[in-house]
Amino acid sequence: MTDKNTIVICGEVFKKKRTHFSFDSSYFQIGDMDELKKLQELPNLESVSLNGTNINDQGLKHLSACGTLSNINLTFTPISDKDIAHLVKLNHLKFLRLKETEVTRKSVPYFNQMTHLVSLQVHETDISGKDMAGLDLARLEELFVDCEDEEDFDTLLALSSRLPSCEIIAKGKGVFLNGVFEA
Repeated sequence: MTDKNTIVICGEVFKKKRTHFSFDSSYFQIGDMDELKKLQELPNLESVSLNGTNINDQGLKHLSACGTLSNINLTFTPISDKDIAHLVKLNHLKFLRLKETEVTRKSVPYFNQMTHLVSLQVHETDISGKDMAGLDLARLEELFVDCEDEEDFDTLLALSSRLPSCEIIAKGKGVFLNGVFEA
């Protein structure tokens, strides 16, 4: 049962005052992406986790209309580079998780437009260290990215010198910080 203080999205009931949105079940499949338009009716929404969903380009268009978002988790989703372009509209986005998605190095220019990002997770994607050479986010404090070979290593080492306040975590390898690598 719903009232003026609740909203139904994809058959689930949510309180309108909530600051975090996620579906109750893991790997929820969104039947109608237009249902995500309703997220705009949550005026305090700061965080969205669509981990494991089938969100697509249309769904991200609706998500990008939620101007209060600062934290988005899109891990284990089929999103790609063209989908990431929608997130550039989010002027308060600070935390973005894209692990196990279909993004590639073509997303890096979009990341650079997300000037408020402080945390970016792109590991276990088609992006590796060498693809981050053009990353230019002065506020970035942590970057999770894969480091598979010497070119990745060298690129991340140079990036850590260029972004000295950013801790670059190469999963399973170590951490780059201020031009220094520690295993």
